[in-house]
Amino acid sequence: MKFEMIKPTEEEVYLYAKYILISAKMEKEAPIMALIYIERLLSKTGTLLNHWNWWRLVLITLIEAGKVWDDDTLENKHYPRVMPDVSLKEINELEKTLLELVSFDLFIKGSEYAKYFFILKTLSKEIEDSEFKRS
Repeated sequence: MKFEMIKPTEEEVYLYAKYILISAKMEKEAPIMALIYIERLLSKTGTLLNHWNWWRLVLITLIEAGKVWDDDTLENKHYPRVMPDVSLKEINELEKTLLELVSFDLFIKGSEYAKYFFILKTLSKEIEDSEFKRS
């Protein structure tokens, strides 16, 4: 298997998303919305999540979800202050690219939100159960 094709584990994605949520003080709805945005991006572009792109996709979709959900969210210029692993230039470029690739389609229907809410709830329960078994 080529290194480029290695997919992130659910735990890696969870821990990185948690890091972003805590650092940026995002609302609990942001991960659900971000998952919807990731799926839209992947289905529109045919892109696959891999070792090289997953953390950037998680980051920028969470940032966009935060902006759509909460009027009082961080501005792009504040992310490098709370998350020193990214630059303002990178965030701006990622945001521009994401919006273009999803054709600025950020609206989420209530039924779509509910579907992804239950998907994430199921995944988090599975991760929680597996962590309990390891203890």
